[in-house]
Amino acid sequence: MRLILLRHGQTEWNALDRYQGGSDVELNRTGERQARAAAAGPVGDLLQQACALRAVTSPLVRARRTAEIVLEDSVGAADLTVDPELRELGGGAWEGLEMATIAQRWPREHHAWRTVPDLDAGPVGGEVLRVGGQRVLAAAARHAAEAGWPASDLDAPGDDGPRTLLVVAHGAVIRAAVGLALGREGPEFAAIPRIDNARAAVLEGAFTRAGGSGGPGRWSLVGYGI
Repeated sequence: MRLILLRHGQTEWNALDRYQGGSDVELNRTGERQARAAAAGPVGDLLQQACALRAVTSPLVRARRTAEIVLEDSVGAADLTVDPELRELGGGAWEGLEMATIAQRWPREHHAWRTVPDLDAGPVGGEVLRVGGQRVLAAAARHAAEAGWPASDLDAPGDDGPRTLLVVAHGAVIRAAVGLALGREGPEFAAIPRIDNARAAVLEGAFTRAGGSGGPGRWSLVGYGI
C-alpha cells in the first residue's frame, strides 16, 4: 500500500506565520497555484499510478480545496471523503497568533514546539503532536479497511500499481504521523523537517490488524517534501 500525506497549500496566515489550528482559513492565490503544481508534479504522478485510489481530507477549507484541485487536475473526477479526524492540532491559547508573539509569551513551550521539536509538545492549551499523529494514522487505517483492502495484504502491490490512500491534512499532524509510523522518537523525530505547503510525505507498507482501527504498522519512507 502507498500512503500519501499531503499538506494543504498556502493561506494568508501561513504567509504571516500565524498559528491556524482549527481556524478555517482559505487558500490564497499562491496556495491555489501550489495545489495545481502538486497535481502536475510527483504527487499527481503517484495518483495516476494507483490501481485503486481512495482520497480523504480534513474538513478545513484549506485542506479540502487543496484535495479538490489535486484530484481534478491529476485524475479527473474522484470521490473525496471528509474526515474530521484529519484536522490540525487545536491551537489553544496560540490560535491566530503570530509565531513571533508566541515565542515572546511562551519561550519554553515555543522552543519545544518549533526549535526542538518534541512529539509531546504542542500549543499551550491545545493538542500535542503525538496525539494528532496518532489520530491521523488511526483515521488512515480505518479508511484503508473501509476501502476493502484487507490488512493481511495491504502491502502487496496490485496488478496495475499500488493501492493508494491520499490523505490531505496539515503540517503538524503530518509530521507527527510520519514520525510515529517510522518509530522515530526524540532526536530522530526532531530530525524530520517541517513539511512545506502543498508538499507530501510518501510511505509504503501496511497497517497492523490489532484493534480493528489499525496502528502504525510497518512502513518505509520513500519520499518527503515532494
